[in-house]
Amino acid sequence: MSLSAMLRRLLYVSTPNEALIFSGRTRQVADRDVGYRVVRGGRALRMPLFELVDKVDLTNIPIDIEVKGAYSKGGIPLNVHGVANVKLPGEEPLLNNAIERFLGRSRADILQIAKETLEGNLRGVLALLTPEEVNQDKVRFAQTLLEEAEHDLGRMGLVLDTLKIQNITDDVGYLNSIGRIQGARVRMEAAIAEAGAKADAAAQQAQNWCAAEIAKVDAD
Repeated sequence: MSLSAMLRRLLYVSTPNEALIFSGRTRQVADRDVGYRVVRGGRALRMPLFELVDKVDLTNIPIDIEVKGAYSKGGIPLNVHGVANVKLPGEEPLLNNAIERFLGRSRADILQIAKETLEGNLRGVLALLTPEEVNQDKVRFAQTLLEEAEHDLGRMGLVLDTLKIQNITDDVGYLNSIGRIQGARVRMEAAIAEAGAKADAAAQQAQNWCAAEIAKVDAD
């Protein structure tokens, strides 16, 4: 085999959306020894007989999150649907956690682990909030969930890129009844405000009439 042919067999090129993991030789990272080196967005030669090469996909993994019958604060079971994007970090030392946990695992395996983690976090956050808090402020709910999930996913070497709560329902009609009560309250407050405005206008009109009559008497 010619030298050029051998080099082609040993040369590996990494695209911007992947990392190459050359495992088999020890090096030091953050005061500890690891049995691999990482190449991202470049090229490197594999040491024959000593190294194996794996590719790690760094693109987003879309995840559909759904929990049913998760108890909120106060004991009302809620159903929540959301979407998230997770990915493996592109830089060390965060990437080291992902390599040690997921190297050799399929993308489907990573998706399932991240999904179970997110849904567990979702149930935990729901238990701390009332149905009213969850339903009225989805942004705060999602932010609280994001903070919880980022910590747990980060320990596994995953990055939570985006998270959005899409739908919140329940099977007992509790949220619908809250909506009806709130709607009735808004209509009542609007009616009171309108009546108050009419009363103020009538009082002002009477005051103006009295002033006009007094002015007439003074003129006579």
